[in-house]
Amino acid sequence: MWLFKQPSTAGRTVLLYITLGALTVIWTGVWYVYLFNNPPETPVTYYWCTGFLLTGLTLVFIGLGAGRLGRSAQQADLPPKGAVVAVVNPQPNGTAPAPVLAPVNVTSSAGASDGLVAVPLPQVIDLHD
Repeated sequence: MWLFKQPSTAGRTVLLYITLGALTVIWTGVWYVYLFNNPPETPVTYYWCTGFLLTGLTLVFIGLGAGRLGRSAQQADLPPKGAVVAVVNPQPNGTAPAPVLAPVNVTSSAGASDGLVAVPLPQVIDLHD
């Protein structure tokens, strides 16, 4: 099943909570209609039915809340609009991977008239020599 083949993501978790909650609410409604047409001898069954209804509603609300939090977290991970981006290359040899873009906040333009900032490369120490 596609839901379990790939690594779990927030979207699948939200979908799972909402689906399980909605199915619980639906089948609790079916059970309540059955209890209405065939009253039990003790009222304990109504407590169980109410508990399942509240559990299903709680799962739906948790799913909706997690979905809203997930969307706001994705927006918070993005750099702000207009942020200056510097190119950083951690390996200065010929087999270096593609450059990594890193957001940089420039508060003054002294020394960087075009908005670019020089980022020092990390020192590589070879311990095998």
